Amino acid sequence: MQLDQITANIRLRSPWEAVDLGFSMVQHWWRSLYPPLILFNLLIILFAFLLVPTQYYLYVMLFFWWIKPYSHRLILHILSQKLFNNDLSILQALKDIPSLFRGNTFGAISFRRFSFSRGFNLPIWQLEALKGKARAKRQRILLSAVHSETIWLTIGLFFIEIILTFSLLVLFLLFVPANHFDAFSSHFFDPELGSLETWVTLFISALYIAVTLIIEPFYIAANFALYISRRTQLEAWDIELSFRKMAIRLATEKEKTPSLAKGV
Repeated sequence: MQLDQITANIRLRSPWEAVDLGFSMVQHWWRSLYPPLILFNLLIILFAFLLVPTQYYLYVMLFFWWIKPYSHRLILHILSQKLFNNDLSILQALKDIPSLFRGNTFGAISFRRFSFSRGFNLPIWQLEALKGKARAKRQRILLSAVHSETIWLTIGLFFIEIILTFSLLVLFLLFVPANHFDAFSSHFFDPELGSLETWVTLFISALYIAVTLIIEPFYIAANFALYISRRTQLEAWDIELSFRKMAIRLATEKEKTPSLAKGV
């Protein structure tokens, strides 16, 4: 890991300061994050809609929620490359996707799917590639000081996704004229199928997927920043970087000194 290439200001931070740093990462690198993330998910979603019968379209939304950890790997890959000043194009990010699914692929959508600290543990699984007891020990050490923050971060952003989805749905309904609302709402439910009309299902699914694609990079970036903050605390990255800068400054001054002596 080349600390001298890191693009963030490495210093000791409180957990919520680290979360704020993660949000800033998304704001700064959104052009690199969102295009490959949207393309990757659109391919999966379109494939799912083609396979699933019309009356079961709501299950596509559930399927999308279930496989979100796979998108998280792509987000983390892009963030880690940008953090260490590695230029990553959209095409290259998409080409790297197959390599991101080596190891822990099944665990990500099974027994680890409901872990409230899965976002924080993802860098340990993906970037450090630890296994077994070494990984478990590493998780305990890094997570010990920020466990409550990772839990509340997961819960908070989950409810933000739900609230935003229903808020956009209600906002859409508010634009329907009151004198036409009853006639409009009669097209919501299909009595023959005993379920919502196809267009309603597609609309709700599209709203949820759009909101999720916007929010998820913030979730992973915040957890990644918490992970970086914990490593800074435990491995003294800030001190190491200070010494490296000092060494570079002294070397520069040493090079200037002989040239000044010659001039005298």
